[in-house]
Amino acid sequence: MSQLNSAMLDRKALYWYPLRVRNSTPPRLMTMKERLDKEEKVCETYIPMEYRTENRRTRLVPAINNIIFVRSTYNDLVEIRSNLTLYEPLRYIMRPVTESRTTHYEALYVPDGMMQDFIRVTAERRDNVIFLDNLDFAFKPGVKAQITDGPYTGVTGIVKHIKKSLCVIIPIEGVTAVAVMHVPRHHLRYIAEEQTTE
Repeated sequence: MSQLNSAMLDRKALYWYPLRVRNSTPPRLMTMKERLDKEEKVCETYIPMEYRTENRRTRLVPAINNIIFVRSTYNDLVEIRSNLTLYEPLRYIMRPVTESRTTHYEALYVPDGMMQDFIRVTAERRDNVIFLDNLDFAFKPGVKAQITDGPYTGVTGIVKHIKKSLCVIIPIEGVTAVAVMHVPRHHLRYIAEEQTTE
């Protein structure tokens, strides 16, 4: 199952784009978000946050060091990024697209349903939600299921076991993956592959 977009990019449609911020630090990332939030052609931005303890101090910091998610059209992002003074550090994450035996690269985007689930799971910073370091494991194919009870009712992801715990993983392929830990088996509705849509 392809976790991300398989169709060609519609440059006039609204999508969530994960953008890398070159030479990123937490303050630089948050400054970039503040700038983008003021842009009329940006509908929404999102940076998942988490608490980290360093030198006995606990701070709320970006969970992913150099990624900001931006909901806009590709054409509008091209225009926004043309302002090199403000947005020169922003970089698309590119993906290969093969058509008629030829391959080209275009900007990767995240389907709305997957992004909504990702935001729901990461926004509240609950103890049973973790970001996964082993992305090779997270992106391996698995059985798709929807959570049917609890705070994440309706969230859809891939069912896997982590340290004997049944989990639902939302993999943002090429970017990150987050897991809802300790999901009871009777809180899952398994989804046949042919029933899935973006």
